[in-house]
Amino acid sequence: MVAMPLDFEQALQILRENSPLSAEILASLSAPTREESERFASCFCAISDERRRELLASMVAHAEESFELDYRDLFRCCLSDTDAVVRRQAIEGLWEDERIDLLRPLLAMLTEDPDVAVRAAAATALGRFLYLAEFEFIHKRYGQRVQEALARVIANDQEDLEVVRRAVESIAFVNDDAVRRIIGWAYDHDDPLMRISAVFAMGRSADQVWSETVLLELEDPSPEMRYEAARAAGELQLRRAVPRLSRMALERDREVQGMAIWALGQIGGKSARDLLEYLASGEDEVAAVAAEEALDEIDLAEGVLELMAVDPDETEMIAVDLYDTELDDDDLDSDMLDESDIEDDDDWSDEVIDLG
Repeated sequence: MVAMPLDFEQALQILRENSPLSAEILASLSAPTREESERFASCFCAISDERRRELLASMVAHAEESFELDYRDLFRCCLSDTDAVVRRQAIEGLWEDERIDLLRPLLAMLTEDPDVAVRAAAATALGRFLYLAEFEFIHKRYGQRVQEALARVIANDQEDLEVVRRAVESIAFVNDDAVRRIIGWAYDHDDPLMRISAVFAMGRSADQVWSETVLLELEDPSPEMRYEAARAAGELQLRRAVPRLSRMALERDREVQGMAIWALGQIGGKSARDLLEYLASGEDEVAAVAAEEALDEIDLAEGVLELMAVDPDETEMIAVDLYDTELDDDDLDSDMLDESDIEDDDDWSDEVIDLG
């Protein structure tokens, strides 16, 4: 006889009983209604710190593996938890949540949370809202708020280094003179971890002004710095980095090797392709898989370039076919706000459930 799937209330009961967490239980918690989220919040408060941490770690891992699982509303319930580890896990679990009402709690946690790791996680999470604002998926007013908050954290000489590092990495999505000065300041910092974050920020900024610095850091003796320099070289698509990245792709350090292979896939070109094809046909399975994925990136980029070379008349016909369609209101993404949706600075929809 086939067992019936668990419903939400049965899953909560298992959480209360401290029974082992299975994939079936975790799947039953996905996409809750508002009422179910409130029941989850009540149940969550009643279980131990250890159990709460175990649950969130499992939810984060399963959500990363299965895109159809949606725990966003449950993670939001945990942002005000009494345990700092749980609060940090909740922020990390919301890595795909782009709803604008998440900004209020994240901004508050960035400056007010007593735990360093939580403030650092908030600084990292705020970066995606800067990205959305820069590409006008959300109103630039929100991006400005985030940028100002991150800049204040960076300027605060009493703030912990880890929080400042993550703020530097996040603010790099903005490409202006003020942010260039911040990245330059971070690169000149005495702490090597801050310098590593500065190189990460150079790549994220997509600003070619940092090209020479990134090329220089590819030769750094520190594997951590070479890893970030390789990432930055890929993001900046530095053709001159290909010879050095090709040598790094043969290193024994798996992390450095993997990032160098990824960067070659971002840069492309004949030399990068030749090296990647060599690795893809080799006996090193880890390098071969990474090289295959990088080759797919090159193929994708070259396909886009070929599409851009289509005759303008043909392109216009394609555009008409794609966009000459009437949209109903239901077809629009309610998570993305237009300028007309914003009336004043207090126009927030704060839906976070307080656990008390």
